[in-house]
Amino acid sequence: MLLKKIVLRNREKFEQVVEDWSKRMNIEVEVFDGKESLLDTIDSVVVIHEDFNISKENKELRELLERNNKIAHQVDINATMNASVSSLRFWLDNNKPKSVLFVGDEKLTKSARLETYFEKLTENLKLN
Repeated sequence: MLLKKIVLRNREKFEQVVEDWSKRMNIEVEVFDGKESLLDTIDSVVVIHEDFNISKENKELRELLERNNKIAHQVDINATMNASVSSLRFWLDNNKPKSVLFVGDEKLTKSARLETYFEKLTENLKLN
């Protein structure tokens, strides 16, 4: 499996969608508890957004992680679905991250495209 472990910052609506999907895919999920530095816990970050609308908090987090040599990838769920899915798959293939922080704004949970994205990603990752 290309995704070994997904790290979430909390258990709000967006994170719950990611956690539910991860469990269906048998991907280990860890909710960050703050006992260690986030920089020591993860090696990469995936920022999920719609039309490049990213909260200031998530943008600053991505920038902080990039400054600390963590690899980052952004997924626009309003882009062409196949391109968005393939882009993440390609990124996973090339970077082989072990512990990926998934972040996104809670408003994404109101978009049907988020669930569609995870359905398409499931199909794509199972081809592995």
